[in-house]
Amino acid sequence: MSHHFDYPEDETLDISDAYCFAGAGDRHGPRTVLGMNTSPTYGKPWNPAGYYELRIDTDGDLVEDITFRATFPIGSDGTQHVQVEQLTGAAATDRSASGTIITPADAPVGEVVDCRHGIKLFAGQRRDPFYNFIPFPVATTKALATGTFPDFDALRPAHDDFANTSVRSFVLEVPVEVTGRGRLNYWATTAYFDKGHNTWAQLQRAAEPNMTTFFDFAGGSAHVDYNASVPTDDLKGRPDHPATAPASGIWGQVRDNIAAVVEAGGTYGHGPHRFPTARAYGAWAADALLPNVLTFTPGTVADWDPWCGPHNGKGVREDIASNIIKMIVNQDFSSGLKHGPLLDHFPYLSEPPVS
Repeated sequence: MSHHFDYPEDETLDISDAYCFAGAGDRHGPRTVLGMNTSPTYGKPWNPAGYYELRIDTDGDLVEDITFRATFPIGSDGTQHVQVEQLTGAAATDRSASGTIITPADAPVGEVVDCRHGIKLFAGQRRDPFYNFIPFPVATTKALATGTFPDFDALRPAHDDFANTSVRSFVLEVPVEVTGRGRLNYWATTAYFDKGHNTWAQLQRAAEPNMTTFFDFAGGSAHVDYNASVPTDDLKGRPDHPATAPASGIWGQVRDNIAAVVEAGGTYGHGPHRFPTARAYGAWAADALLPNVLTFTPGTVADWDPWCGPHNGKGVREDIASNIIKMIVNQDFSSGLKHGPLLDHFPYLSEPPVS
């Protein structure tokens, strides 16, 4: 989960997860699945006034080169449809720009739609594919906020609090002709039009799991609105000597919050990641987690577990909630939970539970 607990006023614009993994290849080469889930728990319909955006950096500069922007207009008969624009180049960073509409007219929600450029689309209610025992992230968030060490064993046995809950999923399967074969950086955003300031305002940004749940950037030492930021902001404040010097911004808060936890637990000198000081471990962890994007090479197996090494995409079968906790405490950790039902074909996420 990226931030199931980070509700904005309108939960239909709340990104609970972003993910990126290999889809079904064809004779032209690999295909990449890019997706985001919103409206956690109940899977309420999308906000017809919002933007739902999948952003791809293809050249490694952390600036999007391709943006897929979904909107969900409501027709005169009250039926909600989906429209996806593909924006490239300078337009990919500009919410006032228009792109190429890749969906057919009045594309339906809840169905697989064939789009231009060989892209497949699904936008509909799905079973939440990510799983977690809520007391674990709650304890982790408290530890980061207070500089203490969490006692996870005292909270067991675990069960999946997201079982039988729904989300709204916006998922694309994109051929390599569109993305290129090189390593991608990917993240998802939502935005709404701020009439008071006559501009589009970014409401949320998501990629790696739990970053805004665990780190209170606005209320903490970072003093930034993380959700309104872009990936190039994530490393601002990183000093030349990251293991020793004072740091600021998003990077500095991640380093210092994690350092306080491993200092309290005495785990910063434990293997496989042994460091002489808690701050040095915090710097290693901050460099592993930031910038907050999912990096992925088309055609490869997604695996997001940077504490163990892999940092390639983020699938829907992985124990993501456990893997981020390892980074915080510098200890191996598993919830012991397993994923629920999934499909072996696009859109890969299973149908929503029967209410």
